Amino acid sequence: MSAAGSAQDIDYLIFHCFIPPNLLPDQNDLPSNVKLIDLNTKDVSSKGSGCDMAKLFTRVTDDRQKNNQMKMSLSKLQSMLSKQIIHLPYILVEYKPAFGHIFADYLKEYSHWGYSDIDVVFGDMTRWIDHDEWTYYDIVTYGFGDQDKLYLRGQFTFHRNDPTYINQLWRGCKYLSEMDVRYANPSTLKFESAEGCYSQAVITKKDVKVKYAVKAFSDVSDDSPVIAHGMYLSLGSPPSTKFSSYNAKSLLYTASTKQSGDSLLTTSPNWFEDHSKYSLYSKRDLPLQQYIGKKTKVDTYRTLYNEGDHKASKVKCMYWAPKDYQMDLCTVDGTVSNTDVVTLEDGVLYKQNFVMRENVFPEEWKRTYRTTQLLPSHNLRQISSSSRPISGLIVTKEGALPMFANSPSSWKDKKHLKWPGSTVSPDWATFDTGATASQQSKNRFCLSSSPKSNPKGAMICEISAAWPKVGTTKSLDDSASVNILRSPAAKTKTSVRGKRETTSPSWWDDRLIDANNDVTLALTLQLSASQMKENSVLENLLAVADSNILVWGGRQPSVLLIYIDSSVDKTLLKTTIQLITNTFGGETDAAHLQNILVAIVDSSEPAVSRKALMNMAANAAPTRWVVTGLEIERGLVLSQEASLYAMREAKVHAELRGHVFVIPQFASKRDDTRIVKNDLPEGRRMFSSIGASLLPTIKGKQSMSSNLSDYDCVKCVELSEGVEAETDQQEGLGSGEALTDDTDEDPAETDDQQNNRRLKDELYPYKSVEEQIEDLWWDLSVSEVYGTPGGFNGQTDSSVDAIAKIHDQIEISLISLMDRSETHQDYLRYYDKSPILMVDRLGPTQEMMTFDLAPEVEEFGGRCFNLLRLAQLATLDYRISVIPG
Repeated sequence: MSAAGSAQDIDYLIFHCFIPPNLLPDQNDLPSNVKLIDLNTKDVSSKGSGCDMAKLFTRVTDDRQKNNQMKMSLSKLQSMLSKQIIHLPYILVEYKPAFGHIFADYLKEYSHWGYSDIDVVFGDMTRWIDHDEWTYYDIVTYGFGDQDKLYLRGQFTFHRNDPTYINQLWRGCKYLSEMDVRYANPSTLKFESAEGCYSQAVITKKDVKVKYAVKAFSDVSDDSPVIAHGMYLSLGSPPSTKFSSYNAKSLLYTASTKQSGDSLLTTSPNWFEDHSKYSLYSKRDLPLQQYIGKKTKVDTYRTLYNEGDHKASKVKCMYWAPKDYQMDLCTVDGTVSNTDVVTLEDGVLYKQNFVMRENVFPEEWKRTYRTTQLLPSHNLRQISSSSRPISGLIVTKEGALPMFANSPSSWKDKKHLKWPGSTVSPDWATFDTGATASQQSKNRFCLSSSPKSNPKGAMICEISAAWPKVGTTKSLDDSASVNILRSPAAKTKTSVRGKRETTSPSWWDDRLIDANNDVTLALTLQLSASQMKENSVLENLLAVADSNILVWGGRQPSVLLIYIDSSVDKTLLKTTIQLITNTFGGETDAAHLQNILVAIVDSSEPAVSRKALMNMAANAAPTRWVVTGLEIERGLVLSQEASLYAMREAKVHAELRGHVFVIPQFASKRDDTRIVKNDLPEGRRMFSSIGASLLPTIKGKQSMSSNLSDYDCVKCVELSEGVEAETDQQEGLGSGEALTDDTDEDPAETDDQQNNRRLKDELYPYKSVEEQIEDLWWDLSVSEVYGTPGGFNGQTDSSVDAIAKIHDQIEISLISLMDRSETHQDYLRYYDKSPILMVDRLGPTQEMMTFDLAPEVEEFGGRCFNLLRLAQLATLDYRISVIPG
């Protein structure tokens, strides 16, 4: 995506093997300077073959082959390396210094070659590369101010393409030139640091010119403008003609200081195209860095050692490089600053200070992201060719947001756009990572994560899951297994062994679905080991799921995603799966199950992120409108009119984008909620819910309670500092939260609940967000049921002006929760209810896709931060309302 910024001078060659074609981007959708080079061989039948990657990489032993010095056969070496590449692809970074030799056949037309990483975002690289870097220096490496360590950076280093000398400098590293010796002794085989050995091999040469430049942006500190305001990636102006992709300029920039960051919001995303105002940027021959003063010599600890200081041999300035290389690569402490460029000329090291002529346009920012944090970048260039183009991305430490050509409207200016024509274009389904009737979701979901030590605040995903490819029933590509038990379009066939298997060309039956007007109900159920051991408990939970599906109606699509702990006893696991299959499997013939997708996710973790399961279930929906957040383990059952009102809202808002409807939740005080009607599906246990007839008793709180904290089975429980880390791992959440089991007795109010009530009193002496939403629901419901604004007691105000005012108050209250004040953060954390939302996959503007822009935050996997997503949606200009009934 960002590679297009350098299209005039730089090509990006991406070599690959064993990647399924459906996971590769279409070459036509990539910038013209990004080349995908397939190294798969046609003959994949013989063992150890199928990819020429290992064959190319073993070219580093060509001299030993010629001299008959190989310690093993070339075919065996290639086979061993091929297995390593498959099982440990990171091993390829060892060979970066030799890329000029390994890929020589692909580099003949280029003046330079370089190496980088696939997780680096490049801006306008050619504006950064100075004339002397093209013409004078043999090797140039870009650092971020740490050039007191003289290593050749793996993130970005480029070389003059000299096949006979510069491209052979790596031969000074025996781990490469004698790799057969290493592999002949597999018991002692270990990872080697290319940045250590290769950097030493180069720096000891007296006829190689090297420049250690300061042009990357990495390891951002807390006081950096990037932390406060993010990076901006602009795609430049789109072409005048419409086509699927284009190669506009890609430019990366940020604020020069934290104080000046607000100006980014009012600066045109295409500011660099204004040559009259930003003339410096358009002067391509003028370096962006201006040198100050004269060059002065630089000493390394090797110099001190040669002068008799034997303590210099103990220096270690790079934790990743072996000790043998440190003296040559570490400059004497305090002699090189982060604003010095270091050069190697005729075997002598020099430094020279510099200043920036203009604000920094960073080229790299070391940050770890999950897939869901960068989903707005999906199909970015395809969306950019639409009538109202997206201009780029704003990349923050929390993720990415789309950047629009026009300034985004504030909450005061609600201009929700209509789609052109009388009906919504069906093309919306191709622009997010969610499912369609014929295609599974393209997303991966992080079920369990844990904090990384570096960079601070980043998370690493330990267990992930993805929906299987359409046409299959199981997904084993990730650390969690996904097994589809039932799908509306499934067709049964008999295998050669007589067993019945389920396959389908798609999950959903197009004949049963109206993608624009139907509403999909996305349900999740997370079973604990204790619930699996109690057959009656398991049956009741499945009955709650069945009851919701029945109430939703057989015509409306539903998704049921069930998570189970596969580490339990094998017999218990088999019994649980069999009971689920008997209730919802493809062989079960029940009319209300004709349009439902049922899947089991299992891993060895006792519990996983609730919010990841919500995202995964919602992403399987084939419709524009989705009800998400209904967790079966909480014992909630939808009312009988919920489906009707949801469908009506979908039709009413068919031409209006960016709406979110809250579905209210109440706890029943009745003893028996089982349905005892005679027209139920035979042999199925069902539970009832409340209906319109109980509205008077609800308002009076005679039979229902809107305070679910006393009834909820799963609460926000903070792990104390005294609890060992393994407790968190046992819960499988990786977010400092834990699930609590239900108890026989009503629990006493916890400290968290008391804290929450106190926060409500402090924050909203008038009415909390929760109370405002309940009041809106009450006013709309009474008006719907009784046909008059006054309802049965004349106390309801449902005039258009009154309802509009309540809408605005709710949205303002939600937006105010995002101001990051300590009180508001606590309120978000301890909010009692987990909202059930009917969301529009189409955001307020044409480029905003809800699943990609604002999914549930998967790291908050427990019962905490329940209100966060709704507050985010309000802040992103979604219209918040309530489903009546």
